[in-house]
Amino acid sequence: WCNRLVKSSSKAFDTEKWKTLKKENPAKQGDLIVLGFDGAQFRDSTGLIATHVETGYQWEMGLWECPYGKENWQVPVEEVDAVVAAAFEDYDVWRMYADPPYWQSWVSKWAGEYGDDKVIEWWTNRRKQMSYALENFQTGITSGEISHDGSANLHRHLGNSFRHDLPQKDEETGRALWLIRKERHDSPYKIDLAMAAVLSWEARTDAIAAGATGGSVYEN
Repeated sequence: WCNRLVKSSSKAFDTEKWKTLKKENPAKQGDLIVLGFDGAQFRDSTGLIATHVETGYQWEMGLWECPYGKENWQVPVEEVDAVVAAAFEDYDVWRMYADPPYWQSWVSKWAGEYGDDKVIEWWTNRRKQMSYALENFQTGITSGEISHDGSANLHRHLGNSFRHDLPQKDEETGRALWLIRKERHDSPYKIDLAMAAVLSWEARTDAIAAGATGGSVYEN
């Protein structure tokens, strides 16, 4: 792939279409959900997005974002840990897809606590797999299969995401593979919550493919 990106300045996602997909949260305590987790601990942001497996509804579980202009800032890791713990306590979590860089020890901790069959390292630096996950997420928006809670933070991070085409093309469709990036490397505008949403949607797709279709663990 020549280890390079083909420059592109287009926004990655249709945020106007995204706004029309806001709905009431159908998820109940004990329902089957999946989680997507992405971010860094210092001078950046970290996000956690849940997706209701049965309906495809997404909501923001947490965003920890460096205040603008603040240099010596760190994500409150104990707070993140508490939110993850609450998700596993309140819902039947089928999978949590977590991008491990900067959080590898915590991802290992969660795998030990909740099961290494549930907490999965999902490396976003795998370009081909990441491109397919992004295409899958974009298709969910276009088709309206995704719905969401109207999170202003997620809408903002989606809007901050720019598409960068790769020189590699999909072998079946011939379309360019692509990734998301900030508009520029030093941009203060974050995209981690968008990436968490993509990972969460990918986990939901895998849940459906595996026959995990939902239903509350508290139902008789």
